[in-house]
Amino acid sequence: MRTALAPDGPFGRFAERLLVLELPDLPADRLRTTVAFVCRRAQQVPGPLRLGVTTLAVGTGVAERFVDADRIVGFLRVTELPLVGELARMVRSLAFAFVWETWPDTSPTGAPGTVTA
Repeated sequence: MRTALAPDGPFGRFAERLLVLELPDLPADRLRTTVAFVCRRAQQVPGPLRLGVTTLAVGTGVAERFVDADRIVGFLRVTELPLVGELARMVRSLAFAFVWETWPDTSPTGAPGTVTA
């Protein structure tokens, strides 16, 4: 069953688009792995927070039907509106921590690096 917080749901689509903008050189396999991690963690947050994240994710999914998804991501990426702006910050913090913890040689743009000794 597909849920709003699944990688193929509105939250996963939002996370993927945001990460493509934030880490443009992140390889596709790492992007998929990172989005899956972010979605798993979003599903594990406590009930009230999960309700808020789910509500925002469903809202982005509905808005995608009327407005270009990239415009929605662009707005949420820079907004300082209370609660609404937290969605991008949550995705960013989970994803960045995962990327640099899993692949420490990753460049600031997401490109795989090589470890030098």
